[in-house]
This record gives sequence, structure tokens and C-alpha cells, in this order.
Amino acid sequence: MKIIEEGFIAKNIWKCSNYGNTVVEIKPLEVCPACKQKCEFLNVTCYQPDCGFTGIDKYLK
Repeated sequence: MKIIEEGFIAKNIWKCSNYGNTVVEIKPLEVCPACKQKCEFLNVTCYQPDCGFTGIDKYLK
């Protein structure tokens, strides 16, 4: 989880390993809302200055 200096926990962007659906949540889901299957979710949140620390990291696919 990403902790922000203001004192709250930010939501991350998680990508379904089966179909590539993305969801914004604090932690990965058990079941993908798009494919309705139990999938592995990859954290694709950008933590780099080149994308302003927001959005999806273009290097994570």
C-alpha cells in the first residue's frame, strides 16, 4: 500500500492477469469484476517522477 504524507492510504491500480482489466482499490480483489474469475492482480500504479506519481506505469504490462 502507498502511504501519502497527508496521512491517508491511497488506492492502487491493479491489473487482472487474465484479461488486463484494471481496478482502483487499496488491495487486490479476490475475484475480478470483469471476468468473474479468481485472478492474480499486478500492481501497475506509477511511483516514478516521469508520470507524476499518478496513473498506470507505462513500463508495467
